[in-house]
Amino acid sequence: MSARPVPLVLSTEPFTTPTQVDLPDDVVVVLLRHECVTMEEIVEIFDGGFTVLSGLEPIGPGFACYDGDVSATFDLTLGFPVGVHAQGLPADLPDGVEHGKFPDGPAWVVSHRGAYDGLPEAWAGLLAAVGAEGAEDGSRFVEIYVDDPSRTAPEELRTDLVLLPASAAKL
Repeated sequence: MSARPVPLVLSTEPFTTPTQVDLPDDVVVVLLRHECVTMEEIVEIFDGGFTVLSGLEPIGPGFACYDGDVSATFDLTLGFPVGVHAQGLPADLPDGVEHGKFPDGPAWVVSHRGAYDGLPEAWAGLLAAVGAEGAEDGSRFVEIYVDDPSRTAPEELRTDLVLLPASAAKL
């Protein structure tokens, strides 16, 4: 199966089936990292983190990268793509905010439509499909929150799930 290029971070159309893609190499992002997080802390971290990052003129939807076992403790990186090169970002970024690049290269993606409580099942489907194709299983999972949950009904939310191979650059 040949991978298709993806503009920016995601496609305007949902990925209705697990699809291998080539992530572009030029997506500059602003990031906020959290170490040793549990799922019980997610709502508070997301609310505060995305509020801080949204003030830096994002050009696309927010994302979260999960690194580690989400059933225990894991590292979490929140971010947004921005339309400037790192040199164009303000020198006085808010505390804890850094700039970087979204990982490029091959990845697997599928879109989930619905409330966030359906994400574990969607991830299980993506992992099963990737395993069936013989693709490398990665330990980092990215969720791209295409729709703003404050403006979209839970059943209409679109979240793109991106499975990064273990060899992908770390956010």
